[in-house]
Amino acid sequence: MSKGKNKKTVIFLSIVLALAAALLFYVVFWPSIQSEYLSFRARHHNYKVYGGMTDELKDSNLYTDMQSGKSFCFLGDSITSGTVSYGIHWYQPLIQYIKGKVSYLSYPGWETQSLIDHRDIIIPADVYVIAIGINDALTLGEKSLTPVEFTDSCSYLANRIKNINPDATIYFIAPWTYLGFDDTRMMRGEQFREELGRWCAKTEYRFIDPHPVIMDVFSREGASKFMYNRFHPKAPEGIELFSYAVLKADHDMKTSKT
Repeated sequence: MSKGKNKKTVIFLSIVLALAAALLFYVVFWPSIQSEYLSFRARHHNYKVYGGMTDELKDSNLYTDMQSGKSFCFLGDSITSGTVSYGIHWYQPLIQYIKGKVSYLSYPGWETQSLIDHRDIIIPADVYVIAIGINDALTLGEKSLTPVEFTDSCSYLANRIKNINPDATIYFIAPWTYLGFDDTRMMRGEQFREELGRWCAKTEYRFIDPHPVIMDVFSREGASKFMYNRFHPKAPEGIELFSYAVLKADHDMKTSKT
């Protein structure tokens, strides 16, 4: 009887130890394994625009410039630098269509003023695609900008770029889509996008607002499929969506004027 009890005890303890080992593995090792897998998947994925490169997307000013052989420089924040998408830029799916040299200048947390502060290291290019403003819109308090102050900063930045290349084409992408913030920050996002569009319409600079396109896809497929958090896209799904939304919005803007 004693031997039977000892055998059951050994079996029970073995099960407990196995479960403890599994739990330890899950807590200690699984996060890093999962992170490595996601990183590998992101870095080795064959990036394409969401839905594929269609004739509709090709019918856009940006695509025409991409095919022209002109050099491109992308300016922005963490979404341009790919901080939480394993170094994958939002424009990664577009690179294969750009026939000229591609460069970028961006850093996590950068606002419009950050690009102005680093204007001396902006790389000379024929086409600049500036995706900045999300951090400006989200910032409240003493350092917060009004929508007009934001476009004033964009104007100053554009003038400095024109000093680098007077013939440069400059695209301003409206502040990226973000979700789940308080009403004040959500409203500021809309105001910043609208004011940037109004300002660009009075200048030679080209305005692209991918926000409505992104939100339309979210309404049909859900945001969690594409977003890593409240304002960073996932790689690859979110990256492919953002690049698609930029071309689609540019096409819609072009065709609305004809």
